[in-house]
Amino acid sequence: MKFTLLLCILGLILTSASPASEIELVKKRVLSERVEILIPKGFEVMTEEQMDFAYAKAQSRPSVIFTNNNLVSLAFNYSDNDADQDMVDIYAASFGKTYHKQYKDAEWFGDGVKNINNRKVGYIEFMKPEMGHTVYTLVFFTDVEGKLMICTFNCADRQKPEWEPIAKQIMLSVKAKG
Repeated sequence: MKFTLLLCILGLILTSASPASEIELVKKRVLSERVEILIPKGFEVMTEEQMDFAYAKAQSRPSVIFTNNNLVSLAFNYSDNDADQDMVDIYAASFGKTYHKQYKDAEWFGDGVKNINNRKVGYIEFMKPEMGHTVYTLVFFTDVEGKLMICTFNCADRQKPEWEPIAKQIMLSVKAKG
């Protein structure tokens, strides 16, 4: 009897320690088929109306945003800025300086350039205060057909433990047309 009770308690402890649901990633092609990337299953493209509301005060808005009911977002911006593999290091240094200056209260986790799928990909990772709460952000960027593609992953700070590894998996999956 005691052994059965002990096994039940141990089973409850082990199942409560594992995540309630695994986040499944699926391959998607975005930006007119220029980029292949993993995106969490169930994420939907934000409607024009949602994007207008979310970016009402912004100077510019992303080309496309995937979200799970606006709690977590993955935004893609295919900019007009010229870019090639040699320029990724320059963009990384410039973005690093700009973001550090703009978000003085941010907690920084890293920035630099990684080789992902035989391409240079710059990144910046931090937590910043935003509208009364803190947001985890991973920005990564590379050249796509001569222009700069910037991808931004955001979630609330309380969701960081679950979503940070997913955000990094997404970044490590990016395959872009040169």
